[in-house]
Amino acid sequence: MQVPIGEKKIAGWPVSGDDLKPIKNLDGRPSKRIREEGSRGYFKDAQGYWRRTDTNIDVDFDNLCAATHGHIRRSIISDVEFEIFHDRIPDWVHMAGVEPESRVTKAQFEKLIAGSASERVLHKFIYLQDVQGLLTNVQRTSAQVSQVIGEFYGILNDCAPYLYSINETVGLRSSVGAETSLLHAHLETIFVRMRSLLDYAVKISLEAERDDIDYSKIVKLKGGSRQYGDKKSLTMNERAGTLFVKDELIWTICSIRDRIVHDGHLDISARLYESFKRNRLVERFVLIPDMAEGRFEVFKNRSNFYGRDHKINHDLPRIYDDFFQRMLNTIGALHDLYALKRLR
Repeated sequence: MQVPIGEKKIAGWPVSGDDLKPIKNLDGRPSKRIREEGSRGYFKDAQGYWRRTDTNIDVDFDNLCAATHGHIRRSIISDVEFEIFHDRIPDWVHMAGVEPESRVTKAQFEKLIAGSASERVLHKFIYLQDVQGLLTNVQRTSAQVSQVIGEFYGILNDCAPYLYSINETVGLRSSVGAETSLLHAHLETIFVRMRSLLDYAVKISLEAERDDIDYSKIVKLKGGSRQYGDKKSLTMNERAGTLFVKDELIWTICSIRDRIVHDGHLDISARLYESFKRNRLVERFVLIPDMAEGRFEVFKNRSNFYGRDHKINHDLPRIYDDFFQRMLNTIGALHDLYALKRLR
């Protein structure tokens, strides 16, 4: 079934119309239209952002984060305090040591702190910025994952890794080149970033669960230097549906990230495979080594077995969807926890 695309819109998003085959499909063959209702594919909207044909889970996640920012603020600074003091707080409280637009050095920041009255309200605003900064980093990192996945499928569908003669477009071919290297670099970035999100989930959850904060001095983030392995310190550790259950999905992300960081690659040759039938491209795919229960299969010195034909381009959206649904559940739990801590 072919689902027609409305004029200059795909899945409700405005598009430029410049790309004759704007839908980037999982099998590496772009199309003019969404192939069938509910099928997974990627496209660029009119602003150049990658979107999915079947879900807006990234938008839902961003909306949840926006609401959570509000609850974080109201759990640290009351509405009355915010109304009175917000406009009086200097910009360096919000910007220094956080954003590149601030030219304040570490030494200058220490002097500004030392020269300021030791007031609870000032310390509250500093801590608020630091906690909200954790959630902002979650948002920015998740947005990077969404966009890099789009770039991965953009290259998979549109690249020309090798100029074949008509006699060469038969059977299964593999190619290595500049575009395939970039394709694999995007794939590796996706898993490294998702693993970083696991760390951030622990960091911000530790802040949400802490009580009796002393604002008579600068508050140090409890989760500032913590990583995913510290989730055992959380009350919500192992809570069903959150990122704190280390099952096959989480093991898969951690195993791939560790392979990339410690070995430097998933596939040292960065290969792209193309399957031809009757001189026509029927599929493009990227293989990753065999895994079982989220771990790479290893025997002695051999750790790159390819007997399972694991085509990561077909599996990546499912990994993304499962991960982000659990991100939604995790941030949703923090949203509710901070809402209960609202100051009156």
